[in-house]
Formats: sequence, structure tokens, C-alpha cells
Amino acid sequence: MKRSIVIFWVLFGSMSCGRHGAEHISHAASQPEVSRGGIIISFPDQRINTDLFATSIAAKEDMNADYQAPASVAVSVLGTTPLGMRGNVMFDDPDLGATYAQFLQHLVNINTYRVNLARVKDLYQHSAATGKEVLEAETQLANEQAAITEQEAALRIAGLDPEALRDPRPAEAWLLCEVPESQIGSIRAEAACRVRFTAYPNEVVDATVSGLAPEVDAATRMVKVRVVLPDKANRYRVGMFATVTFALHEGDVLSVPLSSLVNVQGKDYVFVESGSRTYERREVLIGQQIGDRVTILMGIGENERVVHTDVMALKGISFGY
Repeated sequence: MKRSIVIFWVLFGSMSCGRHGAEHISHAASQPEVSRGGIIISFPDQRINTDLFATSIAAKEDMNADYQAPASVAVSVLGTTPLGMRGNVMFDDPDLGATYAQFLQHLVNINTYRVNLARVKDLYQHSAATGKEVLEAETQLANEQAAITEQEAALRIAGLDPEALRDPRPAEAWLLCEVPESQIGSIRAEAACRVRFTAYPNEVVDATVSGLAPEVDAATRMVKVRVVLPDKANRYRVGMFATVTFALHEGDVLSVPLSSLVNVQGKDYVFVESGSRTYERREVLIGQQIGDRVTILMGIGENERVVHTDVMALKGISFGY
């Protein structure tokens, strides 16, 4: 009896080891080949079902989209006073308010120095002033004109218009929002937009773009966009939040399903079918999301096949997690 039991366990052990060995061989054969640091993934085993990685063709389409940007009221120009004097200009940023005050003071000084220069020149022509006095008056005016450029630059960088602030129209609200550098080609001065304030969620105000800041933020790659609204009832107060919606025409652009994208450490990637049972990881520069698709500005070409299902499995193989 004991001998029979021993024979049984020997036979069972042999069968078990054979089965596990076969599974190990099958599993090893199914492992994808990864090369070029995870960029290329190949499935050599014909028994592996790569149909799980469905693809779609990257094609150019004529696309339109809405882009929404958070905004706030940065400047409020109050209406005229009962005596007909110009209303006050209020800023949501105290530093900008101080810059504007200096800007106005320089304007006053420039006007005063111009009058003084004209007076000194007239006296000089009648031999009542010296050439030195004329030169001093000219230097004083030139210094003041140079000094005002610092305030003008600060206002422009903030997205404001110094020329309009010289004599601002009463009863206006100036909104500022930020738009990605990639969208600036579609947003220009006088472009139509819609504004919805958080305080008035059931109201949509039709507006136009008043202007854009002259520089792109080096860190965020965003550009400030200014929208000016009439505000006779003083409803749009400084600091109020809003959403500005721009209608963008993307034109003929490449797009892929949103499900094709994976993001790793701030970079976007897709997987392109580059051969039979072979996939290539590509870094892409994305543009506007339109519905369930996203435009591709750089990284893939027209008519390439891009994986859009089970992309996370390829991501894990490619990046090793």
C-alpha cells in the first residue's frame, strides 16, 4: 500500500511539473520584444491577439471648436460724476493701480514740461532766455517722456492698453483671461466671444476681443487676452470671475481619438502601428480638444494608424510599469 502511494505521487509530480513547464514556455513565448528604450514594441508570438489594439487612421478634417478660458474683471472704469468729471479707474491688482497712478503723473508732467519748453523757446527768440535754458527745458521733457515708458510697458505686459487708459471711456469693465500660445493664431482683436459671469450664471454677454498682451509667458506659454464690456449699471465689479468662450475654426488639421493619448511626466504620447504586430511610441504636440477627439500639431503624419483601445497596456509595456 505504501509503495502504491509513493508511485502515485511520483507520477502526479511529473505531470504537474510538465504542465507548469509548458505554461512557462508559452508565457515566455508571448512576451513582447521591446527595443529602443521602450519606443518599439513587437509581438512575435502569432498566438497573441493584437486585435485588442484597435487602430484608426489619422486624417485631416475641417474642424470647429469652442475654447473656454477663465477670466476676471481686472479694471473697472466707473461712470462720470454728477459734475461731469471722469470716473475713477479701479484695478484688482494694487501694484497695477500704483503703476497707473505713476503713469497719469508722468502724463501731467509731460504736458507741463511741453508748455514750459514752448515758453522758454519763445523767450529765447526774443532774447529773454539763454540757449542753456532751452537745453535744460528740452532735457527735462525728454527725461519725463523716457520715464513714462516703464509704466507703459508694465501695463502692456499685464494685458492692458496704455493708450486707452490715457482717457478711458466711462462705464466699462475690462476682463483678462489667458489663452495658450497654440491658439493665438485663431484669436485676434475684434474676434467674437461670449462671456458668462459666475455671479450671473444665466446670462451670456456677446463681446469682442479688445486686444492681446505683446508677450508669451515664458513659463506657462500663455498669452493674456483683454475683453472690454460696457457697464453702465456697474454690475461687473473688480475681481469678479467669468468664463470667456471663443469660437475657433481649426481648419484642416490632424486629429485622433482622445483615448489614443497617454501622458507621462507632462508629455503626451500615442502608439502608431508601424508594422505587423509592431507598435511605435511617438511623442506628440496636441492642440484643441474637440468632442472626443484631439488635434495633433506635431508627432505623427497623415494616414498613419494610431492605437485607440487598450492603450494603457502598451503604455505599461513601453515605460515598464
